[in-house]
Amino acid sequence: MEGVEVIEVAGKGRGLCATKSFSTGQVIISARPYEHVVFNEHADKVCHHCLKQPNVPMPNRKSTPLLKCGHCKFARYCNRDCQKSAWEAHKPECAAIKRVFPNVATDQTRLAARLFWKKNRNQKNNTAEDLPISVEELESHISKRTEEEKSQLDEKVYSFGDYVTYDDMPSDDETIYQWFGAVDCNAISLNDPRAVAVVGVGIFLEVALMNHDCNPNCVAVNNGTKVEVRAIRAIEESEELCLSYINPIDTHPGRQESLTKQYYFTCKCNECENGNEQEDLKAALLNDKILKEKPESEDYIVKMTRDALVRMEKMKSIQNFERLYNQAVGTLKQQDSVLADTHVLKIAVLNHLVEVCSYLRRPSDACEYAQRISDAYEKILPAIHPILGMYLMRLGVLQWQIQKPAAFETLGRAGGILSKTHGDTHPIFLDVVDLMRQCHHEMQMSPEVQNQMKKVRKEANLGIGLGLPNHRT
Repeated sequence: MEGVEVIEVAGKGRGLCATKSFSTGQVIISARPYEHVVFNEHADKVCHHCLKQPNVPMPNRKSTPLLKCGHCKFARYCNRDCQKSAWEAHKPECAAIKRVFPNVATDQTRLAARLFWKKNRNQKNNTAEDLPISVEELESHISKRTEEEKSQLDEKVYSFGDYVTYDDMPSDDETIYQWFGAVDCNAISLNDPRAVAVVGVGIFLEVALMNHDCNPNCVAVNNGTKVEVRAIRAIEESEELCLSYINPIDTHPGRQESLTKQYYFTCKCNECENGNEQEDLKAALLNDKILKEKPESEDYIVKMTRDALVRMEKMKSIQNFERLYNQAVGTLKQQDSVLADTHVLKIAVLNHLVEVCSYLRRPSDACEYAQRISDAYEKILPAIHPILGMYLMRLGVLQWQIQKPAAFETLGRAGGILSKTHGDTHPIFLDVVDLMRQCHHEMQMSPEVQNQMKKVRKEANLGIGLGLPNHRT
């Protein structure tokens, strides 16, 4: 890893440090997975080797189906080259899938098994890999697990033998515990090409060495199975390189809860220890007068919102979108009298409204709510951040959909950020460039033609989903 070295960090253990300065947007680490799997729920939708999706069907053109593994009928590939390249890793997996059929192993079991088989292949072939850390050295936090968590881990270890066969099992269970623990604490989510959904997970040994910070100087974004770590601000020589393991939009208590529950540590970064203006905004009220005159208002609105969000998720799960819309609008009306738009609970409700209005083909309403979210993100996120870039892209699409002149400028701002966080060859950045070309072209058309195109887009309900940067999952 050029420009990077492994160091010991006080209170954290191992970490990565810059041995030279990096500018904003510069690639620091480019890594392929040590091993990865496609999630069971997406097994028939993306290539198991490169994560590409089949071509979307268009008029006069059929979609290109994925090739199915002829033995296990589970793995899919976009072409013979991918199938051939994947065979070495898939061969033992193929036999295991057939062995437990009609049952299906969990995603975690499948990834742990791939780590196991790769270790066996390397030993058999006497392969020496030039890696900064071995899988056995990855942090698993087994000793910090609760009794309930250890019991759940026991069940996974027991079922592991059914999948890989008991004859091939390691002589001690501790090794298997280590693999499952390493997957828990180090796996990185893999998004589809346009970051609409998380389709898989992988172990990236170089990236696994990076520690967490709630205000990180780096972000990890995948393009297919390749993950690139890029600087999201200028980094000086000897500065530690950090990622955010979790969603940075959350408040300090929420982040600490997530980190403790999944990664077994309490964050003591500068933002957690000292706070900042952005942290205060995540729990901000409309004004100080509310807290002084009606201190009970905040507690009521917070509890009401949390309960309402549970109901909204239920409506979303059963696809009752009109009811979801009414719930979200009602909740927002009450929030508008107490909470600032930067409050994380208000952002959560606004996000529901953007989604449901887009689905119900109410683009003007969706655009209004998306503008409020975008404004909030600009206040609580760094100027260069993938979440901000992706959301500006979404706002630009909604503005384009209803022919707002601001669409071109918004997409340009999104592109400026995404070129730094994703790179100028990433499909998401290329989408922004194409949209900007389309906007510029339409701006030259007559008002009559523009109105006709607006009508067509509304009927087609065009839009782009929001993706998030990669986190350990």
